[in-house]
Amino acid sequence: MNNLIELFKKIRRKHRFHAGYHSTYAFIGAGNHSINNLYPAIQYLHIPLKYIVVRSCETANLINKSQWGIRATADLESVLNDTEINGIFICATPDSHYGLVKKCLLHKKNVFVEKPPCKTTGELNDLIDTEKTSGKMCLAGLQKRYSSCVNILKKQLNPNHIISYNYRFILGVYPEGNTLWDLYIHPVDLITFLFGETQLLSVAETQSSKSANSIFLQTKHDKIVGQIEISTQYSWNQPMEFLSVNTEKGVYTLKNHQSLTFEPKSAPVLSIPREKIFHTVPEKKYLFNGNNFLPVFENNPIVSQGYFTEIKAFVNICENRKSKNLSSLSSLMNTYELLTKIEKHV
Repeated sequence: MNNLIELFKKIRRKHRFHAGYHSTYAFIGAGNHSINNLYPAIQYLHIPLKYIVVRSCETANLINKSQWGIRATADLESVLNDTEINGIFICATPDSHYGLVKKCLLHKKNVFVEKPPCKTTGELNDLIDTEKTSGKMCLAGLQKRYSSCVNILKKQLNPNHIISYNYRFILGVYPEGNTLWDLYIHPVDLITFLFGETQLLSVAETQSSKSANSIFLQTKHDKIVGQIEISTQYSWNQPMEFLSVNTEKGVYTLKNHQSLTFEPKSAPVLSIPREKIFHTVPEKKYLFNGNNFLPVFENNPIVSQGYFTEIKAFVNICENRKSKNLSSLSSLMNTYELLTKIEKHV
């Protein structure tokens, strides 16, 4: 047994300390989200980051005086003209993403861009055309597509067996930007990713202020129907993302991308519910369960929420390694069409 344990540890070490990446990268942005979620994943993967691009020389000087060992600059053009740079991460203000993505693609750089890559379907079509002519690729940072729970759930679901779903995405007040395109893009994108092209049946909104509202959606995907609540009228101390998917065989429940369960249904006997006859104990299977007790890498929310996996996918594609772009620009068209329809009602 000890020999098997040592062999496992050796394989794990070999996988952890791989040969590394050979290309050089740059990062545009040094905000809270970048520092807390994206930079740690980049550092863990040992991605060679040559530049951090910021808006002011003052911020660049602060970073250069730190111990990061990465050159900070406010001169984007010099970075774009650096032939060593193969890929650029963009996590700036959402309103600037469209222009930055287009400029980077035109300079023949692969692009990772945080959501939203742009704000309209027209801009999205323009970026798709620019991507095609550039010969490079863009991966949008919609991390829920790369979530551990979503990855398992998508493999489990069979569209022919899904009946309905209920989805709640509730947060606190959001005063700093466009709630629909900056926040609600996440749940809207997730339902199009899981269930396909979406028909919007109804929209209702309640609003207590400019930065706090709730939107209630009724949707349909072929034979699948859904009820959705997306809101900033709750609390950031207790945010919640809850998705329940009802299928013919049972119910899948996803909670905050930390837990995914399946509760199978018992088949009826002559159209009579089996549980009314036998009084069986309900069964629950855990398909994924985040473990906060063990502080290992796999249990880190950066991994389970999908941030790590999306960055790894982007760099692997840049390095011609086996990986899949789950959030290409062209794959976002259904999401943008649905967001545009919602925008007309609120």
